[in-house]
Amino acid sequence: MPARLGGGGYVNVVFEVTMGTYLPPTTAGSVYVPIISENLMYTEDKYYSPQIRQQTIVSDVKPSFYHVEGDITMEADANFLPYFLHASRHTITKTGVADPWTYKYVPSQAGSASTGAGATVAKTLSISVIRNGVGFGYAGCVVNTMEWTIEDGILRVTFGILGLSEVTPGGLGTPTWVDPELFGADASGVYVAASGIAPTFGAASLDFNGFTFNVNYNGEAQNRIRADRAASYISFGETEASYDTELDFINKTEYDNFKAATTRAVRLESLRGTQLFSTATEAVQIDINRSAYDSYEVGLGGMGDLIMANVNGRALGIAGGNPYSITVKGAKDIT
Repeated sequence: MPARLGGGGYVNVVFEVTMGTYLPPTTAGSVYVPIISENLMYTEDKYYSPQIRQQTIVSDVKPSFYHVEGDITMEADANFLPYFLHASRHTITKTGVADPWTYKYVPSQAGSASTGAGATVAKTLSISVIRNGVGFGYAGCVVNTMEWTIEDGILRVTFGILGLSEVTPGGLGTPTWVDPELFGADASGVYVAASGIAPTFGAASLDFNGFTFNVNYNGEAQNRIRADRAASYISFGETEASYDTELDFINKTEYDNFKAATTRAVRLESLRGTQLFSTATEAVQIDINRSAYDSYEVGLGGMGDLIMANVNGRALGIAGGNPYSITVKGAKDIT
């Protein structure tokens, strides 16, 4: 008998009380998250014995250390974004006295997602995925990569997840859903300004064709010798932040900026309810406070193609400030 369609599945997340101790969907405070796709998986390098015993094939196998990894892709919705961003390598500032609440995430310098010295994530997640009515539970989950992009006019985000262990959920829960609050084609703009700790952005630019912001914390699951094959903690390495876009090629101004390594500030903003962040009911604002073009490629395409430049920019550190920030405004109140 064929399996059910993916549309019958669902994802649940909940903040853990203790990192790595799984909490099921029936836990108070858990939330059912609408997604586009996911591929979380148990990841292990099994040990195959290379004994020499008159055979030219391995002779035995033993389970080895393992961890959890995979991606969750979702439409950007301020109701759910804070759950994942609280589990990423950021320091968080919360403002507001009622709905809407504002969370500003700036890069943290700590190197470990553990709960001990050097801890860098505010929360860790237990993530439950129900596939064909079968439950999968993943504990000690944090965000290792992010990709924010405009697709078909809609702001989407893919979170790359690393986790410590897999368990079988004790209960699958009863999903409840709220109406989506998405950022459509009339909600977004890209802005450019001089680099600085707090750049002053003017009117939105009309030269950007698409925009993708990527962050990679170079996380790795760490295993230590103990009577448990699950990962012990997640370590983080260098933070790499960049953006990719196509720019209308009007003149050589931006090309010259590329050659001179001129630094610029760039903002991607999506709003619901108003054209001003200060009065929007829901919003996402990504500020890259200091960046330089890493590549700028312009050429002649087809006879009927617009002449555009393929551009990659890399975020840079800035004295006294942050290379980038992600600000989310919405109804979710996280304490």
